[in-house]
Amino acid sequence: MAVINVTSSFGLSEDIEIRENSPLAKAKLTQLLSAGKEFFAEFKKPMDQADVKRVAFGATAASPNLLSGGIPSLTLGAGINCGLDIFTSTDGSLFGKDQFALAIPIGANQAWLGVEVDILAKADAAASSNWIGISLEADSAVKCITYSLFLATNNVLPLLADACAAGFANFSITASPNDIRRQPTGTVNHTECSGTITAKVTLSQPYTLNALASANLPFKATASIQPNVTLQIGGSIAITGDFIFRSYKVSNTLLQIGVYKKRGSTLAAKFTAGAGFGGDVGSSDILGALLNLALPGVNVATAGIPKEDAENLNKVIKDSLDRSLTAELNVTCSAAYTDEAAAIYEIDLTAGVGETTDAALKSALQGDWMSLDKLTNARRFRNILVDTVEKKGAITLNLFGVYSATSYNDYVKTCTIFSDESGQVSIIDKVDSNHISAASAPFASDSNKLRKALTEAFVCTATYAAICGKLNLQISVLQSYLDYQQNMSWDEMNQNIQLGYALELIPMGGLDSTLNTTPSFPHACITATVRYSTDAVMDMFFSDRLNLVARTQDSLEKAGRETMIGMLNPQDPTDKTRIAVLQNSNIWAAMDSVGNANAFGTIDGLGSLEPTLLAAVTSDWVSIRWWADTVDKVGPILADTIRALQNLTGVDLSHDPNFMKQRARLENALGAVTRNTNAAFVHGWGVAVVFALSGKHGSAEMEFAWSSNRQHYGPQ
Repeated sequence: MAVINVTSSFGLSEDIEIRENSPLAKAKLTQLLSAGKEFFAEFKKPMDQADVKRVAFGATAASPNLLSGGIPSLTLGAGINCGLDIFTSTDGSLFGKDQFALAIPIGANQAWLGVEVDILAKADAAASSNWIGISLEADSAVKCITYSLFLATNNVLPLLADACAAGFANFSITASPNDIRRQPTGTVNHTECSGTITAKVTLSQPYTLNALASANLPFKATASIQPNVTLQIGGSIAITGDFIFRSYKVSNTLLQIGVYKKRGSTLAAKFTAGAGFGGDVGSSDILGALLNLALPGVNVATAGIPKEDAENLNKVIKDSLDRSLTAELNVTCSAAYTDEAAAIYEIDLTAGVGETTDAALKSALQGDWMSLDKLTNARRFRNILVDTVEKKGAITLNLFGVYSATSYNDYVKTCTIFSDESGQVSIIDKVDSNHISAASAPFASDSNKLRKALTEAFVCTATYAAICGKLNLQISVLQSYLDYQQNMSWDEMNQNIQLGYALELIPMGGLDSTLNTTPSFPHACITATVRYSTDAVMDMFFSDRLNLVARTQDSLEKAGRETMIGMLNPQDPTDKTRIAVLQNSNIWAAMDSVGNANAFGTIDGLGSLEPTLLAAVTSDWVSIRWWADTVDKVGPILADTIRALQNLTGVDLSHDPNFMKQRARLENALGAVTRNTNAAFVHGWGVAVVFALSGKHGSAEMEFAWSSNRQHYGPQ
């Protein structure tokens, strides 16, 4: 037997005898040093009667490189840290609750002892990639723990001294399939480190195409856009983060093996396309593959995109996939207060073909967990890589000005591409790129700028859709909304829920229990889309669409104010003030009369407001007034244009002077209103007010996702 001597600076000493062939004996771990007396006072007590729950030691090992069973990249470092943890029935379970993993409850006559040893691992050694289910990114300090189960005899649990002898002897590191098969029954090998897990996948990435017009729509445009496309790409996903690996030997035949995201940590995803992607711009790279799907008939390869631009645009598309996958993974696996299973399987070690099972286990230990899915003797409880590939939400692709391009090839040649934190992609003319660009990084869109630009472009698209029949245009009208935040506040989530109520997708009060029990929403992603028919678009502009009676300024502002009130929280002091102003017709009329937001402080009822409250009230007025002015100015001119179309008898509309005059007026009106906006556009308000003006005739859907929760409303 090998002996580990435990001492303290107080002259206390105890010996722990372990098997000669155990990993710690081979590493010649001969001494543990405790800074306190507590361990020695509890050493001869049954485990459940010991007052100490956690003990830390300094350790001395004469042959630290032998710990890992011959893997030279793993060693015990200088100033080794070791520890003991005791878990009894009062703890309930060994690792707490995880809705995606099988629990390990602790019964009344059971106890667990954890023996922890901190390891140094070198990532540049070839052998380091062959263990613990996580590929290391750099030289790392790795925490390794073996938990051993102990049962009571005659209702008495073993002494802590005997548990220590067995627990230190059981300690091992799972570095190979053989280690798994040799692992003692009733033990859990647990390893914590930072690194990467990977999977070879065929990613089916759906895109929702949001085709948008600008003010200067060409007369003979014949654009036709598919509302949805799916890009299929073979390759691999690498997920980097802080992970925990666990191998639980339930019995001689049954193994539970899994990798977990550490509580409160964030994952990062990177997709690498396989052969045939990532080369020259054209049908063989991601940019070309996507644009060829999105814009039928376009030849990206011959569009004449300069090489440097093509490389940058291709990188933006790839980065958008990474960001979208990262957002999706963090929504899928985002528990803030417990470790959460990223991949977990149960395997019958005696069933199937042993060599096949060991090969799949080896792949998993190297960080590729998809191989376990192929085993007939394995049962998958969860694999977020599989879930992400199978359930991937759509990325929105905003095509600014695509209806205004003379040809798709010209559009592609002169465009640039931006993406935001969630992966949403926007393609826009280089001249107009400052409308959505972020100052912080190239090819990144600013969320507030993007929200404004989408609202402005929607007005143009809806306007031209109203006359598309006579012009032989096929314009689809889609309004999209996306809000992704790594940590969404209660107020922000409440505002998104109010949008769901406004779109009549969520039963009123349907998410009250969620709001009442959740103070914040980690990795929250809220998406909404509303598609409008031509009749619904006409209702947006006209109170009587059959007789082309345009909505009045007052009625438009009233609709905007009522919609804004519905988006605010009456319990919030700032929102309470905003609601009071929105409901006060006299104050609102005075704001309209003054017209200069800088002078609102002189208005009775506003002069006493604190600067921040006055700014919030002013922002509401700017947004609502811009929207009302826009529809008010465009509506009558749109009516005149439609009447001119109704009176035409010739085929070539461009030769009719009256129609061309009305069309020019419409284009000028759209250009003026989209150039002069300073509106802030409260989250979701732009979508809600359009839905209200359409008579609630849009086809809407919405999805809420956060902390491994996902709820979809509306048609799939």
